Amino acid sequence: MLTLKQLETFVQVVELGTFERASQRLNATQSTVSKRISELEQATGLRLFDRSRRNARLTEEGERLLELAYSTLSDARRILELKARPEHMLHRVRIGFTELAALTWLPGFLRDYTTERPDIRLDITIEMSRTLYQQFQDGELDLVVIPQVPDAFAQPGVETQLLENVEMAFMAREGLVEESQPIPLSALERYPLISQGKSSGFAQDINRWLSHQGMSAATLTADNLLALVGLVTAGRGISVLPKRCVQRLAHDQGLEILETIPSLPSIGYHALYHGGVRIQLLEELAQRLAAAADFTRPFFLSERKAQTI
Repeated sequence: MLTLKQLETFVQVVELGTFERASQRLNATQSTVSKRISELEQATGLRLFDRSRRNARLTEEGERLLELAYSTLSDARRILELKARPEHMLHRVRIGFTELAALTWLPGFLRDYTTERPDIRLDITIEMSRTLYQQFQDGELDLVVIPQVPDAFAQPGVETQLLENVEMAFMAREGLVEESQPIPLSALERYPLISQGKSSGFAQDINRWLSHQGMSAATLTADNLLALVGLVTAGRGISVLPKRCVQRLAHDQGLEILETIPSLPSIGYHALYHGGVRIQLLEELAQRLAAAADFTRPFFLSERKAQTI
């Protein structure tokens, strides 16, 4: 059986050059040191030292083992330090966000939260909501911030926290839609509808709602939100977009909001996280996310410019 004592003895013999010096450092007999090295060679099937020489000279196999021995002993020390110094434990949380969060409040949250909680390391994934939800189900993410997924609320062991209801609106380039507002949805059928693809949770919710209202599916898709806004700005069609965020994002770009009958529903963005032994940590993080969430202001707009929009 391979043991840490064998690896420690091996490292000491290498560093001090002889079995005799290693036995003195380890406060053990020379025969004990020799026995540990023999047991290590038997456990690994490797010949570690060239015993034809007076000093303990490593073989090529011993050289390869030495690097792994250092790494293993270092990891073992860190494990033992967890109990001795619990205040220095680093909690790793794998967390996923959609593009809308990344464009708005996420950078500010990360800046503040990492300062407040240096004991927590957030591993961030930015993806489409359907992909994030699948990774969450597969156990690859601990917490995700995505539009409401009805299936998730029925799953045992999944906790949810509402962050914000995001107001949605039809938008188009000024002058593209000539009808007087508010516009019946049926009147918008003559304009190309641009939407995010099937991997977008909010696009799927909106498309489902539009289908119930009798509207046709989108004729053009763009998974990237900024690309979608660009297509609308270029006059290629109309789209359902996060109202206040895009208003600020597309300031001076000639976009207008189309008031419709009926008006569009808001989309609820939730934090989903797994229950279990870390539920308190994840619950506190979800509450902190809820306090920071503001899907209305692109992070790269200056405060003064945002206030004038």
